[in-house]
Amino acid sequence: MPAKSATLKDLQRQCTTAGLGTTATKADLTKRLEENEKNWVMLSPVSQEDTKCDAILVARSELGGDEAMKEDAKDALEQALEEELHVENVREMFVGNRRGLSLAGLPARVRALEDENVSQKEELTSHKFKIASLEDRVNGLTNSLEAYRIVRNRFISTFKRDKLGNATEADRIIIGAGNACAHGGDAVVDASLYSNTGRRDVVAYKQLYGIHPTVVLAISEFFAILKNAKANCSDHSQTINVLNTHAGIAASKYKTGSVKFYALFKEFVKLFEESGERFDVGYLDGNATDVTRAYWAFLNCIKDEVTRADVAED
Repeated sequence: MPAKSATLKDLQRQCTTAGLGTTATKADLTKRLEENEKNWVMLSPVSQEDTKCDAILVARSELGGDEAMKEDAKDALEQALEEELHVENVREMFVGNRRGLSLAGLPARVRALEDENVSQKEELTSHKFKIASLEDRVNGLTNSLEAYRIVRNRFISTFKRDKLGNATEADRIIIGAGNACAHGGDAVVDASLYSNTGRRDVVAYKQLYGIHPTVVLAISEFFAILKNAKANCSDHSQTINVLNTHAGIAASKYKTGSVKFYALFKEFVKLFEESGERFDVGYLDGNATDVTRAYWAFLNCIKDEVTRADVAED
């Protein structure tokens, strides 16, 4: 226990010897030394009337490799024990220092933090993919809303034309745009109608677009994610346009496709679906493939293989 007459410098020297902090008031340093002394008494087997006790010995060694430093420290400690304390049967010893003992588990803690960092990065990437997918769905809903606005505009202008007899040129343009929107295909928006607890008549969708609605949603969402990540890749916009073109003609009562028209579309869909897990997205960007040739064969036939019926539009 520190003497009451000890000066501040005396207390600081005692704290340094005990490995304690030295920045404090005289009263705090005294308390710090007293608590440290109590801790040693509590930990010492002597306080439990045990004649045996353990000791921690420290030795210096030249800086070098781990094994070399261990050997130097071991030799120094063995010599000290034999010459000064006359102790035999020296056990295996390790090198350390009082203030550096807290660093013993540092490598393991660093590895744990690195693993945690990797896990957080993976979680962040997953969240980015989910956000991109949600953004794509929002865009799809926005497009759907815009299409609905066009159709509703058409409704009012048609009423002016058919019932009021005062439709303007602007109304006729609105009616034409509404007809194109109402009777045209939209593979992505229509595919969303089949998600969760929506429509179940998948056969009707496939007759319009040739591909299952879940496939259309998958390829549109996957490439929306890549686009959001600014990856250098093509998307399936050309493919979606082909599906929409076929659906618009298949559902129209004003246009009729020939047998050849439908056969070429069927061939394109077949080759596209057989082109791989993510499908042949770059069939228009690089070397021509079977999908490329089927794509152009279908588009080029539209001019001659689609005829218009002489029926007045709504």
